[in-house]
Amino acid sequence: MEAKKTPRTRFLKRYVLPSDNHGFVGRVYDLSIVAYHFESYAELSKHPDCKYAYDINEYVHLLVRRVESLNLVGDMLWPDPFPKAESLPITLYEWLTAAADVFLTRFISVVDCSLQLVNAVFETGLPPPDCKMKKLKQAGVPTAVINHLGLMLDEQSKLRNERNARIHQGWERAFTLDDQTFKLAAMFERGQGMMGRDRNGRRINVNRSFREGLVGVQREFNVSTKQLVGQLDALYDELWDEFETRFGPRIASSTHGLNARASR
Repeated sequence: MEAKKTPRTRFLKRYVLPSDNHGFVGRVYDLSIVAYHFESYAELSKHPDCKYAYDINEYVHLLVRRVESLNLVGDMLWPDPFPKAESLPITLYEWLTAAADVFLTRFISVVDCSLQLVNAVFETGLPPPDCKMKKLKQAGVPTAVINHLGLMLDEQSKLRNERNARIHQGWERAFTLDDQTFKLAAMFERGQGMMGRDRNGRRINVNRSFREGLVGVQREFNVSTKQLVGQLDALYDELWDEFETRFGPRIASSTHGLNARASR
């Protein structure tokens, strides 16, 4: 029988996600400043170019914020200073559970936010609940974009399945070789602690178990988020061309006189 590998407790190097480095994001942000020239959205909406740029900015901003929120998860997975059980309102085991919940829900929702942005750029007019791959395709979104969104969904399928199991079925992941003992020992950590050995014969050590769990999620976080950033950059490339194709004629025929910096 093959011996079990000793879980790693040394923290991995943290990957911090860039959220707004792509040129398309900057381009839309710059154009959205036009909103300050109008007193209301109704007034802005009288100008097709301004309305299009402003509306797209709303969905770009939502997506950027959702990506940025993954760095909040990183703060939970790379705590500095290392948390002491008595200083937290929850146990170290519960901290891990909460971190995993936040990671899964926010990571999965990045693709959902991407679907909303695609809907806006291509002006399909779908209400938010209907922004699904099938309906976007039926609304005329190009195959290349649909295929890329499909790739993003496929790559996150494992995490999406876990998210669904946790939220809808009450399933919990195991962070260590003996989670039952870790969970129980973490509850006693604020008192006199818990002595003895776990079911694998290891001395009970809550901090070690906590580190093992953190490193496991850290690894998943780094791999998944690095891949996600690359996928978003490729999506932004696709959307940028479409955005300019739709925005260019509108600003060329504008009458508001605010298009001094219209060029890409």
